[in-house]
Amino acid sequence: MPRTRRWNLALLACAAFALGSVGAPWAQAAPAQAAPASAPEGHVSRLAALQAEIASLYQQAESATAAYDAATQAIAAQQARILALAQAIVAEQAQVDQLTSLVGQIAAGQYNGDALDGNQTLQLLLAQDPEQYLTQLPLASQALTSAATTLAQLRQAKAALTADGEQATAAWEALAKEQSAAAGSVADIKARLARARALLASLSGPELAELQQLQAQTAYAAQMAWRGSLPAAELARRATGAAQAAIGYAVAQIGKPYLWGATGPRSFDCSGLTMRAWQAAGVDIPRTSQDQWARLRHVSVADLRPGDLIVYFRGATHVALYVGDGAIIQAPHPGGVVELAAAGSMPILGVLRPD
Repeated sequence: MPRTRRWNLALLACAAFALGSVGAPWAQAAPAQAAPASAPEGHVSRLAALQAEIASLYQQAESATAAYDAATQAIAAQQARILALAQAIVAEQAQVDQLTSLVGQIAAGQYNGDALDGNQTLQLLLAQDPEQYLTQLPLASQALTSAATTLAQLRQAKAALTADGEQATAAWEALAKEQSAAAGSVADIKARLARARALLASLSGPELAELQQLQAQTAYAAQMAWRGSLPAAELARRATGAAQAAIGYAVAQIGKPYLWGATGPRSFDCSGLTMRAWQAAGVDIPRTSQDQWARLRHVSVADLRPGDLIVYFRGATHVALYVGDGAIIQAPHPGGVVELAAAGSMPILGVLRPD
């Protein structure tokens, strides 16, 4: 069991700045510094607009990542359903074939006089050996009953075969739809990231440094405003039990790359990291950030404790693991790495408690 950790905001600033990727939309908390006095107002405004656009592009890419995760999850479910239906169809077809053959044998037996119809009196009168006929009569009645039962079973088997065939067709159509959705999300992710990279590539070295500083200032201001709204006792809460194990797992992943759709062990997206962290603590939680938001227990920010999940942005497109003292561990965005970050540097939607 990992030891309880306490995060210092100043150390957090240094670690996050070292780990943060170039052009990250929510660059981590760092001491605020004024923009160079010589920078023209128009230049600063341009960088601020660029910062907002890059942040929006990364957020849109992560929203598309959430859609991709949901689509791939649906694809896996549909594939499992199709496999189960295929196995049922094979078994039902074998049963239909067997019953069809049996019905044919019964029909042939009736045609040859081996089984009797309902006009028993006439057959009794025409029989050459009435006593032998009478001894066979119970067997004939049993054969007729067996034939009726077999026909009913055949009808049921054919109906099941038809129903499962229709379900399999619907499942294939749903699978194709989810595959198309996943492909669309991939294209969307790539387009957003290409646009963000192009914007960053358009900057000179000094401009890129200014942009990073502006991002750090924005994140730092948001973090300090958020911390100022929390009582000291809340910031001092420590992790215990399963939460401590989840945090220990997340800490061990710091520095690993973000990859959309990834759930470890070499790379993660945001919800892949939180899911695996809590699985390591013995608690299964949903795969996507939206499903986590929809299905896990909500708690107030005032009740926040280490191990909770903080969900960000309207639409629950980002999630991170709270580790205490105002810090989170997150897989931030495409192009980034798993990192220690400031919990208040992004718009918080709410808090979840998995255990």
